Amino acid sequence: MNLDEQGRKRLRSGGALLLLLAFLLLLIPVLALSRYARGSADDYCFGIYTYHALQNGESLLAAVWRTVSGYYQSWQGSFAAVGMMSLTPCIWGETAYGITAVVMLASLIAGTVKLTDTLVRRLAGGDWRDVIYIAVPMLICATQFMPSPLNSVYWWNGSVYYTFFYGLSLFYAERFAALLFLPRSNRAAILVPGLLCGILVGGSNYVSALLSALLGGLFWLYAMWKKRARWSAFLLLCGEVIPFFISMAAPGNQVRQDTVASTPPVQAIWEAIGQAAADLMEWPNWPILLMLLAWLPPLWRLCGKSGFSFPLPGLFAAAVFLLFAAQNTPHFYAASNAGPLRLRDIVYFSSYWLYLLCEWYCVGWLRRFLRQTPAFPKPRPWMGRTAAAALVLLAGFCLFSYGPTGFTAGCLRELNSGVAAAYAQERDARLADLTDPAVSDPVFPAIRSRPILLYQQDITTDPSDWKNHVMAMYWEKDSVSIAVANG
Repeated sequence: MNLDEQGRKRLRSGGALLLLLAFLLLLIPVLALSRYARGSADDYCFGIYTYHALQNGESLLAAVWRTVSGYYQSWQGSFAAVGMMSLTPCIWGETAYGITAVVMLASLIAGTVKLTDTLVRRLAGGDWRDVIYIAVPMLICATQFMPSPLNSVYWWNGSVYYTFFYGLSLFYAERFAALLFLPRSNRAAILVPGLLCGILVGGSNYVSALLSALLGGLFWLYAMWKKRARWSAFLLLCGEVIPFFISMAAPGNQVRQDTVASTPPVQAIWEAIGQAAADLMEWPNWPILLMLLAWLPPLWRLCGKSGFSFPLPGLFAAAVFLLFAAQNTPHFYAASNAGPLRLRDIVYFSSYWLYLLCEWYCVGWLRRFLRQTPAFPKPRPWMGRTAAAALVLLAGFCLFSYGPTGFTAGCLRELNSGVAAAYAQERDARLADLTDPAVSDPVFPAIRSRPILLYQQDITTDPSDWKNHVMAMYWEKDSVSIAVANG
């Protein structure tokens, strides 16, 4: 290795470490705000049996099963997700709820990094720097500009149903890729965690379950075509698809379906495609453009190491788009709309994989095309320096223009204003009456501090409201309510 190559390697290493450090610094306010998060609404609904089990010294596992089986018969079949929802952190104490953000971000980050590492380093021949240059910009943009951080980071019931299992679906896809593409792979090390992730994802939200089933089916067809690991691939596919069908067959799904208007399947598919196209027109911004540009150097190098010919890039992009659009189908079919914000968030997260896959394929095709064009001018040293300077200027523009609207900036505002701490204080002030057996019908003042990133919803003045009812059951009260405002 000559001095120029060593210098470039040190520069790449320094840049990768600075990028990683920047991402970690962005997470500090996010995690600092989490200590003020508190449970609400469905957290108490799904946590009734588990909370009572802990309070009475009974079996927690039996309480989880009671919750899962009850909802399977009466409301929804996503058994793995309901099991996790019953383990809402507030059953261990209201202040324990802050762990929600840690769990959700850990699933999202770990799943993204693991899948990127397998694709970039282990399959494409890159190194740890390439993994950072691809995964970290994706994570920065995805976390900073997600549609609803409240629903996907700080609210256990909503975020564990979607964000947590989205992260597991990335692990499932990674294990499938490792099975089929890594040489001399350890089958047990792939199948055991792969099957576990498949079972959990199959029993989770229908967005992640459907996309994982489609990807698993494509992987299995590839295994059959190449005559490689066919039975192992079939086992991994069944590990996700069978739980998915068990979830869809739940009697409770029909009970819930009777409460909403559904859409015919063909129309649902068409509307899902239209929604995907609209999303891809709406979501991109200048930071995402910067991410796409920053991906070009590592993808160019990686494609140079590949012997693949990258044929028909338009067809590949269309196939990736249809897989992306498929995620919208379940909710359009079941409820005739694109779904709540917590669902939209994981579709948003997945859009970054669409960007990455399409850019990788197009870069690979372009590199092959240029190889066949002898007259194409060779790159000059000044071109790289000019491109780097342009990226730095664009990064500065994005920082000053979009930084104040990002997730981290919102967290800093709520921390600095004191609204988050005041919210937690008002919520904790209720615990004295809620935990006092002598108080059977507590009436509380309305929550006045309502941080945008933490406040989900509160009980009402009506004791028969479903939120009041489940909270009363959770705390074993005859009723709970909010005081009627004077005037």
